[in-house]
Amino acid sequence: MKILLGIPHVFSPKKNSLYSSQKESKRKTKEIALEEATIGNINRHKKNHWVHASLGKGKPIITREFTCSVGADITIQVFTHTEASLTNQLPTHQGLEIINADIEEQKLVPLFASKSILMQAKDYDLIGYMEDDLLIEDPEFFKKLLYLDSQINDNYAFLPHRCEHIKGKGDVILSGDPDGGRPDLFWDTGESIKINWPLGNKKFYRATNPHSGCYFLSQRQALKVVEYWERCNWQASFQLSGPLEQAASGMLLPVLKVMKPIPSDYKFLMVRHLDELWKRHPFELN
Repeated sequence: MKILLGIPHVFSPKKNSLYSSQKESKRKTKEIALEEATIGNINRHKKNHWVHASLGKGKPIITREFTCSVGADITIQVFTHTEASLTNQLPTHQGLEIINADIEEQKLVPLFASKSILMQAKDYDLIGYMEDDLLIEDPEFFKKLLYLDSQINDNYAFLPHRCEHIKGKGDVILSGDPDGGRPDLFWDTGESIKINWPLGNKKFYRATNPHSGCYFLSQRQALKVVEYWERCNWQASFQLSGPLEQAASGMLLPVLKVMKPIPSDYKFLMVRHLDELWKRHPFELN
């Protein structure tokens, strides 16, 4: 399996900003998250790993490289701005490419990254776009995505839930849907589908809140998205709440039905957000 992931990265601290990428106090947190999102994700999902092996009775134990059956040929491209970047803190890695997107408006780096990855889709089995603080923990994450794509026509895109961990309490799904839905949004149709899975059927719903900070597409899905945006000269007729949303789910919404696992099945397809956005919001009292 050949995979390309694109990550936009801009760290530009601004006073009193709500965004993690604009808070000086988040510098160390962002450095750690960026390394996990790049080197961490590559090393988790590559083919080659290591095993302790004995050289025989009474002989030393060594650490030996071996090839794992669950793994991929994975490349990550980080699109950054030379005047607002933490990429110089990253170790070098053969699977990591740093691309300077020195465009005039730093806020357009996410769209630049998303378009660049989509335009390379013909050379990969699966492509993805993800923000610079996401960790893919599930070793079979990419296999699940390709399986889901094989079970249905190319009108659907399957997105994971973006989750954080609250110490002592468990996971929190960040992409919660508003009570009562949003009938004013063209994609909030209430549609749901079931996909056969060996350990039991999985139900997916057309998410009111599609943003997960990422998307992942098979080659056929990605080429369909590219065809649409080329016809539109890459100009959107709608605007989501910000450039990160526009670069992620905003690229899919006019073309594909964005589906997520029902919340009770969130662990089936999820990514870990390496931040603490949950602290912004109060807990509902019973």
